[in-house]
Order: sequence, then C-alpha cells, then structure tokens
Amino acid sequence: MADEKKINGNGNNDEKDLDDIFESTKKDKFEKAVKRAKWRSILRTIVISLIVIGIVSISSIFIGNKVTQSESSLIDEALSLFNIISAPDMYMGKSIRYEGIFGGKTVYSTYKIIEGKVVYTGQQEYSYGLFNTVDVQAINSPAIVFGKSFDEDSLNKPTYNELGQREMIFFYPYVKYKTYKNDLNLLEDIGNDKYIEMALSFDKEYSIDEVNNMMPKNVTLTWYWIDDLNSKEKEAHKPRENIQKLPNGKSIVVDNPADVCSEKAAYGIKVYDSNGDLIKNPEEFFIGVLENNIKDIEKLKTDNHKVNGIKSEVKRIYDNLKDKDGKIKKENIKIQGVVVTGTAETLKSLRGLPFIKASSLGVVTDKY
Repeated sequence: MADEKKINGNGNNDEKDLDDIFESTKKDKFEKAVKRAKWRSILRTIVISLIVIGIVSISSIFIGNKVTQSESSLIDEALSLFNIISAPDMYMGKSIRYEGIFGGKTVYSTYKIIEGKVVYTGQQEYSYGLFNTVDVQAINSPAIVFGKSFDEDSLNKPTYNELGQREMIFFYPYVKYKTYKNDLNLLEDIGNDKYIEMALSFDKEYSIDEVNNMMPKNVTLTWYWIDDLNSKEKEAHKPRENIQKLPNGKSIVVDNPADVCSEKAAYGIKVYDSNGDLIKNPEEFFIGVLENNIKDIEKLKTDNHKVNGIKSEVKRIYDNLKDKDGKIKKENIKIQGVVVTGTAETLKSLRGLPFIKASSLGVVTDKY
C-alpha cells in the first residue's frame, strides 16, 4: 500500500510538472503573441503617420506654392498698373524671382528714358508668401511711399536717389508758396552734350489740348502731371496753423509750411511706352487703364501692404476723376504740370513763359 501511495504520489507530481510546463509554454506563447501584436500596432501607426505626414507635406507644399505664385502675380499686376499712372519717365525693367516653398521675393530694375537714352535708376524688391508679410523695400521705386510730400522748408537742398540722380518736385498751382524753384537757371551750367529731364509746374490747371498748344515744339513733352486730389485733400497741402500742447499744459500755435509734391507721389499720364515709342492718344490709354482695372483692383484680397496701398490709391484717383456716371472723360482731367526732356539749349526756350510757375531738375545723362 505504501508503495502504491508512493507511486500515486509521484504520478500526481509528474502531472503537476507537466501542467506547469504546458502553462509556462502557453504563457510564453501568449506573451510573444502580445509582443508581436504590439509591434505590428506600432509599425502600423508609424506607417500611417509617415503616410499622413507625406500627404500633409505634399499638400502644404502644393498649397504654399499656389499661394506664393498667386500673391506674386497680384503684386506684379498691381505694380505694373501703378507704374502706368505714376512714375514720370520711369518704367519697370528686368525682374528675377526667387521662390521657396512658402514664400519668395522678386527683384526688378527700374529705368528712365531721356530723349531715347535708357538710364538705369535702381532696383526694387518685394517679398510674398504664406509667412512673408514683411515687404522689403529697395531704392528708387515709385511704389515705395504713397502720397509722400515735402514741405517748402525742405527746398534748400535738392533730393537725390541712392544712385546720386536728382529727383524732381512739383508745386501745386492752388498753393501760394514763399519761394519757388527755378532750375531753368541751371541750364547755363550744363553742357550741351547732356540730355536733361525737367519738371515744370504751372500757374493754374489746364486741359491737355491747352498744354499741347502752349508748349514749345522743340521741347519733348514726356509726362502730364494730373490733378488727382479732391478739395479736402488740396486743403491739407496748404500752409496752416496747428495748436500744439506743451508738457506744461500750455498751448502754442505752430505754423506748418505748404507741401510740395515729390515725383514719387505724383500721378499722371505717360506720353511714351516702355520701349520709348510715342503712345497714340496717351490720355485715352490712361483713362482705359483706370476704368478697365478698377473693378479687378477693388476685388484684390491680400495682406500684402504694398498691394493694399496701390489698391487704395488707384481707387482714390478713380473716385476723384470720375463723373456721376462712373466714367472718366478727357475734359475731367486737368493738367497742373509736365515733365519735359531735351538739351540745355532746347530747354532754354521755356524761360520766361508766363504759365510756368516753377521748374525742377531731374536726371541729367550723357548723350552717348
């Protein structure tokens, strides 16, 4: 019996050992299965994440490029339009575009045409894109500042661009100035081997036909300076008194001198195109540019301050020139000055003409 119990006891132990072995094996297999499932899950998550990242990246690049190209085109169109209605004798030249994924910049040159001579006047660059709201500004572009004016106290020294070229100024005919520039007196100091650009300010406003009849035929008229201001805007350019409060609480009266107009702030009609060819009926071309683009320019939606500045200026000019039917007629356009070019000898014919109130020297270049 004892032996039988012993045998039975050993049998029970053996069964227990076998159960332990099977249990351990099951546990190992289960743990391995769980680990494999976890790794499959991690791998699946990684693969899905990589696919999502790839799709998002490709979509972002695509959207970024589209936005960049769209904004670049908007600025190009706005600048081209703005150059047509401003910038005496100045045109936009060669441009180079540098584009990244989410932005870029364009660099373009500007030039003037003086008696058929092309004169480089500098370059301008602007940035654009999704994360590019800062507009980098360079030299000598009419689009740098809108409505920039000087006062007559600043007339003691001539203004130059960064290339050392002289910049013209205009005098408003409805403003009475203490002093006027008369750069026609400088012609004696300029050799006849030079081509000269000169801004002329009139004593009052004239029609385009009147101006054409008044000007000497031996002088090349290249640009008409138009009256683009309403009555309220005109008052802002006249000399005025302002009340200024001092730190001690007292007030004093401050005299603000009259404004003069920089060529960068003047608007008008180009007589020649960017190739130096005479434009047939330039006033009609000017009117067509404004009327045909005003609706498109009003629809422009962008955060770029350059485009928004151009948009507001074009709308202001159009509103000031249009009649009650929303049309701009030739007789609505009043000329308050012009830009002319020629040699020192030919420009001398302008001296003493009663309708010329002031003259301002611009670019002077060699003939050859």
